[in-house]
Parts: sequence; C-alpha cells; structure tokens
Amino acid sequence: MPEVALPVWAGVFLVFSLYLLVRHWRDDGGVGLLLAYVISFGALHWLTPALYLLPGYWNIRLPLSAVGLRESTIALMALTAGAEIAAWVLRPQIVPLPVLPTPDEPIPPPPPPAPVDPRIVTVLLVTGVVMYAVVLPLADRVSSLTALASAGSTLALAGIVLKCWNGWEEGRPRTVLTWIGLSGLLPWLTVITQGFLGYGFAAMLTVFAFVGSFYRPRWKFIAAGLLLGYLGLSVYVTYMRDRRDIRAVVWANATMTSRLDRLEQTVSQAEWFDLHNTDHLDRIEKRLNQDSLIGAAVAYLKEHPNEYGGGETLFAATVAVIPRALWPDKPVVGGSGDLVSRFTGMRFADNTSVGIGQVMELYVNFATTGIIVGFLVIGALIVTADRQAIRALKRRDALGFTLWFLPGLSLLQVGGSFSEITSTAAAALLVAWILRHWANQFAPPVMAEDVVAIDPQLPAVPESEAIQ
Repeated sequence: MPEVALPVWAGVFLVFSLYLLVRHWRDDGGVGLLLAYVISFGALHWLTPALYLLPGYWNIRLPLSAVGLRESTIALMALTAGAEIAAWVLRPQIVPLPVLPTPDEPIPPPPPPAPVDPRIVTVLLVTGVVMYAVVLPLADRVSSLTALASAGSTLALAGIVLKCWNGWEEGRPRTVLTWIGLSGLLPWLTVITQGFLGYGFAAMLTVFAFVGSFYRPRWKFIAAGLLLGYLGLSVYVTYMRDRRDIRAVVWANATMTSRLDRLEQTVSQAEWFDLHNTDHLDRIEKRLNQDSLIGAAVAYLKEHPNEYGGGETLFAATVAVIPRALWPDKPVVGGSGDLVSRFTGMRFADNTSVGIGQVMELYVNFATTGIIVGFLVIGALIVTADRQAIRALKRRDALGFTLWFLPGLSLLQVGGSFSEITSTAAAALLVAWILRHWANQFAPPVMAEDVVAIDPQLPAVPESEAIQ
C-alpha cells in the first residue's frame, strides 16, 4: 500500500473513535468498558501511525504499519457497527414522558442516590487483594488455579470502581478522587511485583474510564484525561529506558527493598515525554506498534495463501475455557505462543513475548472478512456488558454488576489472543458466580419498588428474583 494512504486511514480511525466515545458517553451508556477498549485499541493501533505523521520521523516499518492500520481501521468500523446494533437491541422499551408539575403541585423530588451495599464492596476489595497477594503467587502449584486466582484478583478492581460509584452517588467527590489517586499506584505495583507496566496501566485506565462514565462536568474529565495521557507517555518512555534493569531485579526474586531501590532510581531520573526526542518516539514505536505485525502477516499470507489458519486459533479459544484440572493434557496454552512467528515468518528472541492481538488473529484465520465479522461480535459484546453492568448498579446490585463487569474486562485484552480472552472470561464468570452465591447473605433484598424509584426506565425486578 502506498505510504500516502497512512494519513487517510489515521484520520478515518480518529473519526470513528471520536464517534464511539461521543455516541456512547451518556448517563446510561455503561460503566466505561467501551471507553477503556477504544483507548487501548488506539494505543496499539493508532498512536504509532500518528507519530509517523510527525515531520522528520520515519521508521523502516512504516509501510507495513500503513497496511496494518488499514485492517485496524476496518476493525474499528465493524466494532462501531456491532456497538450500535447492541445499543439498539438493549434500548429501553418504554420511555415515560416527563410529568410536568402544575402550579398547584410541588416539584417532584429528584430520584434518590443509588449506592451499593458497602459491605459487598469491602468483600470484593479484600477478596481481590488476597487473591493477588497470596493466592496468585502460589497458583502454579495447582492446575487451573492460576486462571481463577487471576480472575479473582480483578475483584479488587471491581471493589475500587464501586468505591468510586458510592462516593459519587453519596455526594462525596473527595472519596472518588482518593480512589482514583490510589489506582494511580497500580502500574508501580505491577512493576515491582511482576516486572510489567502494562497490567497496572490497564487497571488504572479501567478505573478512570469507569469514573468518566458518570463524572460531570465532562470538560474536567477531558482535561484530566489529556493530562493523564501525557503523564502516561512520560512514565512509559522512562520505564522502557530502564525496563531491562528493573526486570533483572524483579525476576531474580530480589527483596522488596531492592526492588523499591531500583524503582526509586528510575523515578529520580524520569523523563518528560518529548515529541522532538527520537529516542522517545522509538521506544513507543518498538512496543506499541501492533500494525506493523498485522502488515507483516498480510504480506506473508499474500505470498503463502495456503497457510491461513482457517479458524484453527478460534477453535483453540473455545477449548481454552475447559479447565486444565478437567483436561490435564489440554493442548491449548496461555499466551500467543509462536503464532506471530508462524503467520509473519519473523523470528523473535527467546525471552521476547509478542502478542498476536485481536485484529491480527482474526485476519490470519479468515482475512479481512474475519476482522469484520469478529469485531461486529466484539462491539456487541462490549456494549452489552457495559449496559447490563450499569443497569445492575442502578438496581444497587453489586454482585450482578460483577457478573457483567469481570467478563467484560477480559475483552479489553486488545493485544492478547482469543484463548486468553475466553479462558479469562470463563474464570471471571465462575468467580463472580461463586461470590454471588456466597456473599448474598451480606446484601439486603432489592425490591421492585426500589428499582422503579432509582430509574423508572428500568424494568422492575420481581420479588421472586430479588437478591436475598
């Protein structure tokens, strides 16, 4: 593809991203899952091509990135269509007309706030912390426990966002800001415990997107988002500079003091992101350029048309939901394995992890048609989880919220394989289901009249289906 097409596809990508954010950024639009997905998708598929448009910046992977950006933009367009379909299906069936008071009648009071039971929130938060700090490090010793422990640790994230929700509903904005500030520590936590920055960034982004789904006025959120984006780029280029040294300490099982000392050295020499610093641009291009891999796959499969996957990896994703405890010899393993090498002909260092990503995995199976169909489904699933989660919150149903929120988080693995997504989603559903049946004893019943009082557009919950 000629390089001149790069600005065209970058512009179309930006237009559809803005449309998604504006169209679905409403009070009933969700809990921020779609917002977090679009930002993550843009970081992997749009940021580097946008850097290529800067005067004087060029990289040998630019032609492949232009091809990959084309496929990524098509994916985003299909995602938009899927999101619109799901939003139409899930629209309120009956929208009551507003009742205007007569001069002799008082103005009706506003609907009451809808905080969820703080005891349930505490259960989620504590359980998630225990899963992450205690169970996850020991999980390798038991089959299938790693997936459950990883899914269980996301309960802490659910607890954090629900703390923010309660703070806002109860008129305590300082509480919201406090929990947002604490979520800003998550990237540093994953760096000193695992040696990875991305996991913590993804968790922090989820909290920020969740708050953005209801925070008003919106201009303050947008301004904070721009500031957070710049700080994030600064942290990223600094981390990439010292990543090898940080991981050498963390992966050697050094003491926490040694890890903190190493991190302190990095922070003390932090660099502010500079668009004119070629080193900064190269650090981003090196690890956040999923489009070049997609372009390489397009070129490789054009020369080897008989090597398309034909649904092989998607079938493996369906098998991945079966716990290894039930199938010890299950051939599917976590991660992307050698899929990128297989479908691009490229070779990577043994200690380098390269994720195939959702766009590339769909392309290597069924070309562009696979991308269109796959992202129609992904868009519909994300919006469905988003809408159902916010409806659960408006019913004060924290446990019902986790049934949609936790599996929804698995869809945000934009750079991972579908095997990771399906196995994570299955484990998240199981964890949420177990917790719901175990923790219901802490929740007061949600009665039909409470639901109507909170949001008259939501269907009433029969008493027989209320949480006991």
